[in-house]
Parts: sequence; C-alpha cells; structure tokens
Amino acid sequence: MSRRLLVILVALGVLATGGGAAGALLLARDPGDDAAVAGPTTIPETTAPVTSEPASSTSSSSTTSSSSTTSTTTGVSVQARVVQRLEDGVVVRYDASEPISAVLLWGFSGPSGNQLRFAGPARQGSLKLALARTTRPVSMRVTGQTADGRTGTSGTLTARRLLRQVVLEVQALSLDIPNGTGGLATTFRGTTFTPIGPASDGPTATAQPFAFPATLLGAGQRSGTLTLRFVAQVAPNPQRTRAVNLAIPFPRSGQTTFSRNVPAIGLTAHLRLRVTVTTR
Repeated sequence: MSRRLLVILVALGVLATGGGAAGALLLARDPGDDAAVAGPTTIPETTAPVTSEPASSTSSSSTTSSSSTTSTTTGVSVQARVVQRLEDGVVVRYDASEPISAVLLWGFSGPSGNQLRFAGPARQGSLKLALARTTRPVSMRVTGQTADGRTGTSGTLTARRLLRQVVLEVQALSLDIPNGTGGLATTFRGTTFTPIGPASDGPTATAQPFAFPATLLGAGQRSGTLTLRFVAQVAPNPQRTRAVNLAIPFPRSGQTTFSRNVPAIGLTAHLRLRVTVTTR
C-alpha cells in the first residue's frame, strides 16, 4: 500500500468517528418534506360539491331560504266559480295566487272548443259568458299564465243560464151570448183549448178551469199573447169568427192574477187569469 493511500484511509476513519451522527442525519433527510409541511393539510370546502353534504335539520339559513322559494313558486293556484246566473248567460269569476293572464275555456261536451279572455294580467277577474240562444249546460274552466311563463288551471265548472218557465191558468171563463149561438177557442204559446164549443146556447156559457202547459221563456221575455177566437151565429145569418189577441204580462218570478173582459162580434168573454213564472 502506498503512503498516500494510507493517509487517505486514516483521514476517513477520523471523520467517521467524530461526525457519524451528523452525517447520518444529513443522509436520512427527505428533501421533499419541506413542500409537504408548507402545503394544506385538508381539502378546502370550496372544492367539495354542494350536493355531497347530507341534508339535516341543521341546514344553514341560505339552504332554508332556497327551499322555501322553490315550494312557493313551482305552481299557480287558480280557483273559478259561477257567481251569477242570468237569463242570457252566466258570470264567471276567478281568483289566483298571483297575477295571471287568464282565459275561460268552455264547451257543451267539455271545457274546450271556445274561449274568452279576461282583462288582465290580474289576481282576480270576472266576465259574462252569453248563452241567450241555448238552454243546455256548458262546461268551463279557467287557465292562466304568469309573466315568467308558469301556468295554473282551475277545476271544471258546469252551469247553464237561468231558465224561466211560465204557466197560464184560466181560473174562470164565461161567454155572454145575447142572441143565437156562440163559442170560444183559446191559444197560448202554441197550445189550443176550446173551452166553449162553437154552437153553445146563451144567454151565458161557462167553462171549467184549465191551464196551458208550462213552457220556457226566452231570455228577457216579459209578456206573451193569449189569442181568443170567437165564433157566433144568429140564424139565418152565416157563422161569424174573429180572433182577438190579449197581452199577458209575465212577472219576473212568482204569480200574478188579473181579470179581463173582451168583446167581439156581439159576444163578451169574461176571464180570470193567473200567471206563474218559476226559475230553475
């Protein structure tokens, strides 16, 4: 072994004996540990999806507010009703939970085929559906839309216009026949009765009380016509006839009684009448 090599080996031995602990520490140290200590120890909350948090009764106030808003704005409540039946139609009203542009859908076999628009947008409104030419019931419903496009629909209604029905009763009828023979026929709203035959003798002929069948009145109809057809004959003259129209006023509802004396071709009819109007 050369002298130079021997010196180097001795020097290395001295170093190993005096500084072994420090050298061991230097060799065990991980140069990557500094970065690990400086970095975060947990994942920030902002990196977690909101939906990953389980629901609980201790949710934050912001979560409660969001849920409430959703529950109150998912739909629109619409209620409809018939507030008045008239002789020529029905009045329909709606009430909504918020302003809507509302339309009344209606038809005879279901609430479709026809429509009327309410004034609006509004939370409530009413309109008249004219039905003067029909006595049939109609089906209806109200549908509406908010400014942001949400819709609501009421339940289905069924209604018809107010119907008035009239009955004319002849409570008493007599016919003065001063000469010859006479008779009287009566016609009211398409029905004819002949209470006193055309060859009845005088001086007075009387009839039993009778009534014409009930009939429906047209919208706004306030009177009708009772036609009296007189027949008289004084031999050897030929038979004579004449028709006289008697106006019969109708009450809006209820009963009215009145008397009339009607002369024609030498005869005089004495009548006591009762008119009854009912609604349904």
